[in-house]
Amino acid sequence: MRPTGICVVGSLNVDLIAYLGAEVSAASYVTGENFEMAAGGKSLNAAMSISSLDPTVTLVGRVGSDHLGDFITGALRERGITTGGVIRDGLAHTGVGHVRVNPEGEYDTVVVPGANGNFSPADVDAYLEDHEPPAFAVLNLEVPLPAVRRAATRFRELGSTVVLNLSPVHAEAKDLLGLADVVVMNLSEACHVLNVPQSTDVPLLLKALREAGANTPVLTLGERGVAALSGNDLVQAAVEPIHVVNSVGAGDSFLGAMVLAMANEHPFPVCLRAANEAGRLVCGRSESFLTPEDVLHIENVLGVSLARASAGR
Repeated sequence: MRPTGICVVGSLNVDLIAYLGAEVSAASYVTGENFEMAAGGKSLNAAMSISSLDPTVTLVGRVGSDHLGDFITGALRERGITTGGVIRDGLAHTGVGHVRVNPEGEYDTVVVPGANGNFSPADVDAYLEDHEPPAFAVLNLEVPLPAVRRAATRFRELGSTVVLNLSPVHAEAKDLLGLADVVVMNLSEACHVLNVPQSTDVPLLLKALREAGANTPVLTLGERGVAALSGNDLVQAAVEPIHVVNSVGAGDSFLGAMVLAMANEHPFPVCLRAANEAGRLVCGRSESFLTPEDVLHIENVLGVSLARASAGR
């Protein structure tokens, strides 16, 4: 039987987000303008975005047996996402992202992995013992690399298309390029992996990533859009400018929308256009993932339904 559905594997955090004021304070003291606590982590953000069209998406990872873990599982249930793949870890606290967003919408993050650091190859195996393999498995590097390797290997063996977000980039990231069908990264991450200058021409970067093992490399280029190598074709998509409020989760929403479109069998250029618009939308507000209203907007912009025409809505 052909696999169906989407499974996102990896990190679940609670994001503690401080929005910095415009004034620069002295003596290492900065005054903020606002504070938010939100469910986050790369995997959770992607799953939340995917659930805007596909509520059957599954999420596999770890949270602590604490009130922050309750906060995350509550947020997932509110979006209709099953929590059966979320392990409650009694030995570690829920992962936390301490995020600071500047007035330009750019951010830096201190991530304390907590329970994410205990996510293991055995967790991947245990999940697959009890669940059918999905059509698409979505991974990132925000959990230990042995678990990522195991997930990529097992899901591909079982017939899943593996999409890997090569972020946050690691010294060993280059060794993972060949484990996925599609590898997504930003320009800085690609240059780090290949050990080349940031000024390197994008088509040359994509070719080098292919030669290093990436079957379909995808480069997100910020305000310049996206470029990818699909088969022998260089695929590029521009993005409309937007006032950036908060870029947290933009890459995760990009990933979620791309996988949604791929899962519904759209041509790859359409998948990238959908992803571009998803990332743009999330940059324009404080929330870190897509809503059902966003999906309708993306469909209007593209002029196509992200769902299969035969499936309806």
